[in-house]
Amino acid sequence: MPYAQPSIKTVRQIVRTEGTANTTVVYAGGDQTVHGHALDTTLNGGYQYVHNGGTASDTVVNSDGWQVIKEGGSAAHTTINQKGKLQVNAGGKAADVTQNTGGALVTSTAATVTGINRLGAFSVVEGKADNVVLENGGRLDVLTGHTATNTRVDDGGTLDVRNGGTATTVSMGNSGVLLADSGAAVSGTRSDGKAFSIGGGQADALMLEKGSSFTLNAGDTATDTTVNGGLFTARGGTLAGTTTLNNGAILTLSGKTVNNDTLTIREGDALLQGGSLTGNGSVEKSGSGTLTVSNTTLTQKAVNLNEGTLTLNDSTVTTDVIAQRGTALKLTGSTVLNGAIDPTNVTLASGATWNIPDNATVQSVVDDLSHAGQIHFTSTRTGKFVSATLKVKNLNGQNGTISLRVRPDMAQNNADRLVIDGGRATGKTILNLVNAGNSASGLATSGKGIQVVEAINGATTEEGAFVQGNKLQAGAFNYSLNRDSDESWYLRSENAYRAEVPLYASMLTQAMDYDRILAGSRSHQTGVSGENNSVRLSIQGGHLGHDNNGGIARGATPESSGSYGFVRLEGDLLRTEVAGMSVTAGVYGAAGHSSVDVKDDDGSRAGTVRDDAGSLGGYMNLIHNASGLWADIVAQGTRHSMKASSDNNDFRVRGRGWLGSLETGLPFSITDNLMLEPQLQYTWQGLSLDDGKDNAGYVKFGHGSAQHVRAGFRLGSHNDMNFGKGTSSRDTLRGSAKHSVRELPVNWWVQPSVIRTFSSRGDMSMGTAAAGSNMTFSPSQNGTSLDLQAGLEARVRENITLGVQAGYVHSVSGSSAEGYNGQATLNVTF
Repeated sequence: MPYAQPSIKTVRQIVRTEGTANTTVVYAGGDQTVHGHALDTTLNGGYQYVHNGGTASDTVVNSDGWQVIKEGGSAAHTTINQKGKLQVNAGGKAADVTQNTGGALVTSTAATVTGINRLGAFSVVEGKADNVVLENGGRLDVLTGHTATNTRVDDGGTLDVRNGGTATTVSMGNSGVLLADSGAAVSGTRSDGKAFSIGGGQADALMLEKGSSFTLNAGDTATDTTVNGGLFTARGGTLAGTTTLNNGAILTLSGKTVNNDTLTIREGDALLQGGSLTGNGSVEKSGSGTLTVSNTTLTQKAVNLNEGTLTLNDSTVTTDVIAQRGTALKLTGSTVLNGAIDPTNVTLASGATWNIPDNATVQSVVDDLSHAGQIHFTSTRTGKFVSATLKVKNLNGQNGTISLRVRPDMAQNNADRLVIDGGRATGKTILNLVNAGNSASGLATSGKGIQVVEAINGATTEEGAFVQGNKLQAGAFNYSLNRDSDESWYLRSENAYRAEVPLYASMLTQAMDYDRILAGSRSHQTGVSGENNSVRLSIQGGHLGHDNNGGIARGATPESSGSYGFVRLEGDLLRTEVAGMSVTAGVYGAAGHSSVDVKDDDGSRAGTVRDDAGSLGGYMNLIHNASGLWADIVAQGTRHSMKASSDNNDFRVRGRGWLGSLETGLPFSITDNLMLEPQLQYTWQGLSLDDGKDNAGYVKFGHGSAQHVRAGFRLGSHNDMNFGKGTSSRDTLRGSAKHSVRELPVNWWVQPSVIRTFSSRGDMSMGTAAAGSNMTFSPSQNGTSLDLQAGLEARVRENITLGVQAGYVHSVSGSSAEGYNGQATLNVTF
């Protein structure tokens, strides 16, 4: 049988099946792979791998050497010296092993190992391990259904007990590593001599040193667990007694874990991450290190920050933080803290939120607050408003926000407050104001106003330390933030009304202007006489508005400017002769839209009102055949759907408008083709809008009405509109169309008028049920305007007439409307 006595340093020696290697020395960087037989091998930092069918006898494993017995391989008489390692895989065998002090054995209960160690004889046979010593990288895996007894785990050693495995009489030395979960059965003593156990879903008095790991399964309980740099994973279950995290310990949660007792951090840093920790327990932070709570939902009775730093990162924490001065609390990432803080130094990062409830067990007091996030005062109470207070010594604002609840309808205790106590407020902090009143009611402020920032005990606040982040509106008022000479900050009602006052007041005027323009659009549509009924289609668009005549504060219609358009279809139902008069009666329908921009009294933009309208009307026209005297009677109803949009509100209402008109005229012939017709028209209209509310209170509308008188004349041609015979050169049109436009029968006209609006009414009130909050505004539409209209109509077929019209209205006094318009009409007789 051949054999060799080599020295292996940086190469691999392969001993093939039936081959033999004798007295080989393997140094660091070299290895021996054994498929045959290896005798008297010495591993001085090198490795020996004994494969299936291979054998090794009398191997000596010195420092940094490593003998690996794989499945089906075997070894006999191996000696493991200081820092050497023997690894026996599942299915491998090692007999008569001598494990000297400091030598490492790595195996599992699926292997077979016998020998002696410093405790005496040990064995791992048929799923049972006894008297095993684990140190210096040694490891024993106790598999499901297997057992281990009298195991010694010293510095660098690891005992891994799998779910369903059992290890009894375990002795844990300093820095020994235990890996287990609550489905295993483990009992023994800790390095401090105290007994511990795992079994039946209960873990008691575990101590997890650095590298150790324990997993608590759902439904199980861990009592009095100490984690000194190790990893504690809870997949649900319950923490009982005192759970201690020290020196880099990690508690990882998945699912919902309950703590009804105490989770404490005493030395060094610790990390609590993931999942949810709930219950009626508390978290105690001592020592100079940092506890970081990351990606966790934490709900406890209290968090006591006695020493060091607590960092909450991307977590939702619902509890009061009771701290000692000199400590630090940091809210980073997207953390949300629901609870009071008393007292500590607090840092809020830009994405963090602190909600201060009004039912907290303590008042929130902070030494130094560095604020770039969001702070909200919140309430869980119903009924009476109870203000809350945040007291800060020094505030360094970094564009963070504080939301304060305000009751503008109350005279005292009417706002949450930020108190600067003896220190300074610097930087920039944004105050967002939340109206906590019933439907956001409001009164005019008196004195200095509503205090929201109070400086006490010599505290100072820089100019610009606080800015108002949003408009506060209540009833008819805007409230603005002001710094006073006492270094405190107050909300005061502004002299000017909020933008919605002129905006809503203009809605009555806008709807009534539209109704009047629509009814007036049928004038001059009877210019083509005949014995047949007709259908007329009109399209009109234009501009309408009101000048600034002192604004809403002086009772005038607010300044506005906008456009309108509608489509109108009209049809005759009756055309007859009665007692020397021609009588024509019919109905019409229209659909239209108007959009008007409204300005505040100071000329700033208040908002936009949009109105979608649908109308039905009827008319009767009477002409005295002998004299030409005529009268036109119109009755009209309109359904309005309106939306007023400002920077802070979208307010919607519906309404109903009605209108009646009587118009008369008497034509005189100046020449054969020129006619002058004096005209007089009276119009009476009304409007009802539904009541509503916006985010600052209720809005109510009184019934609106106005009367108008128009006096003027019409001057125009009076040509015969008989179409005659067709002259087109096209065969298909020869009998029905003219050869050129010059041959068409055409009439033109101009109509100057004076329009007087009087007896206008229409109230708009704003406020709430709070006494004294209601304010009523009555914008007037009374005034005088000059109107000029001009038109042209041409008969393009025997039964078809086209008309165009344009006009301009100019206000000369009061709040009467002005604007311009254009219209096209198609008239078809049948």
